Amino acid sequence: MAPRIPLAQSARVSPASLHPPLRSRVATGTLEVTLLLRHGSPLPTVKELCASPPRRPLTHEEFEAKYGANPRHLAAVRRFAKSHGLTVTSEQRDRACVTLRGSTAAMRKAFGVDLRRITHGRMSYLTHTKPVTLPRALEGVAEWVLGLDTRPLVTHNVAALPLSREMALRAGVRSYTAPQVARLYRYPRNEGEGQCVGIIELAGGYRPADLEASLKSVGVKRTAPVVNVGPNKTSVLNTASDAEVTMDVELVAAVCPAARVVVYNAGSKDYSLRDYHRVLAVALSDREHRPSVLTTSWSFYEGSLIQQGEELAFERLFVEAALLGITVCAASGDLGSQVPVNARSPTGAITLAATSYPAASALVLGCGGTTLEAAGEELHHERVWNRLGEAMSMGVIGSMSTAAGASSGGVSSMNALPLYQQGMGVPELVRSSWKNGAFAVSRSTGRGVPDVAANADLHTGYQIVFKGQQGVAAGTSAAAPMWAALIVRLNEALGGRVGFLHPRLYALVTEGEPVVRRITQGGNGAYFASDATLWNACTGLGTPDGEALLAGLRRLQRRKR
Repeated sequence: MAPRIPLAQSARVSPASLHPPLRSRVATGTLEVTLLLRHGSPLPTVKELCASPPRRPLTHEEFEAKYGANPRHLAAVRRFAKSHGLTVTSEQRDRACVTLRGSTAAMRKAFGVDLRRITHGRMSYLTHTKPVTLPRALEGVAEWVLGLDTRPLVTHNVAALPLSREMALRAGVRSYTAPQVARLYRYPRNEGEGQCVGIIELAGGYRPADLEASLKSVGVKRTAPVVNVGPNKTSVLNTASDAEVTMDVELVAAVCPAARVVVYNAGSKDYSLRDYHRVLAVALSDREHRPSVLTTSWSFYEGSLIQQGEELAFERLFVEAALLGITVCAASGDLGSQVPVNARSPTGAITLAATSYPAASALVLGCGGTTLEAAGEELHHERVWNRLGEAMSMGVIGSMSTAAGASSGGVSSMNALPLYQQGMGVPELVRSSWKNGAFAVSRSTGRGVPDVAANADLHTGYQIVFKGQQGVAAGTSAAAPMWAALIVRLNEALGGRVGFLHPRLYALVTEGEPVVRRITQGGNGAYFASDATLWNACTGLGTPDGEALLAGLRRLQRRKR
């Protein structure tokens, strides 16, 4: 047999010891995978972008001309596919990726993996334990393969299903409209005219009638369309995902009525990394709508069997976003500092201090959450959102739920401390492991999450319409689209794309510019806010002062000229 090249860190951890009882059998049927190829020219690294952000955004055409896949590499992949009985279903030179389809038997042979179908209750997915290998002909051509492991690793960050407005009033829960929160945060006084914002969804859908009713209830009339790219399907079996999509769309649509809103939906059935990567890639490479801002409330935990190579596959996308001038906002999560992972310690612990990705990417604006108290149209007080210790069971639209949660944050174990966060008070990452009958402790630095925050507490939530009923919803899933809507307005006011915002945002805060409201009270479990540092692992730099941020960015624009 001809020698083959293993893809680094592509071996999988067997789920057998983590999810007993499991049923495992040889995988059958057909399968589709995405092969990520080397770009024609090397992409700048995350470290390089943080040190020297793009001076101007590239167009899609410029990006393809500079970084598109080498035609010889594409031809090599076609030969590889043909020789292994696989079909090339799509080639995208700009993104340097090829989609292949074939039988699981052909995939096993092509990539040298032991594909198994794992069944756990109603859950079913593909996985493998052997590392992925490629023939010598693809050495230096292919960098990663997505789709050979379809475990449901991606979830959305929503602490609770929407609470009916009537129930909220009886429970003494205060709520705000999205435009009201935008005014409290002093968003620039425009409507996002000429802009396009993309909303990333993995599954679920929204009802156009709900959107229409929501806009009417807050007194907003849209002048730009809401467009769906991918399926928009609601289901009684998918209530949580439907609630996520509905809230995302209604908040952005209300705050930016003159901006085109594009909902990119993967229609995923298995919540896999490949589907998440695919829908993000579709949005970034969309030459028809060309969004300047993306928001996502879907994530995966860095401690949940994610390989470094899988994160690197996503980092490629966010490097592309930075080069194209596309700002990506992501929810930091709703579980405080601890997240559920598959642990194998003697205690059987199931939580770990870990961050959520893509908020953990140094190129993505991670959005945490606060509890917001306002008096009329004036913001009175904010603190870290944390209701983990005071869960309240209540009836919600669609079922029963528990209104609890907290702003997630911490220190990334997979992403380095970026230049713009140095000196901002990001703590060390302390990790413990069980080895040879004893605990070992290690310390390291890493990217701090989140960057910023916005109102996210269900007790001070957002008014939406869901399933035809007036409701209240919240979570960092609301903070991310609210920040995306702010950046849409900033883009209109500045006459260009903010793009990779982090270096300028952190620089403005360091210089003492009042572009954010610092949060100095509260905590999320392992971390606490205080006035001792400019940044904390609960709410980042703080919540926005939109007009001040616009003025600060304008000053930086003039300084650059």
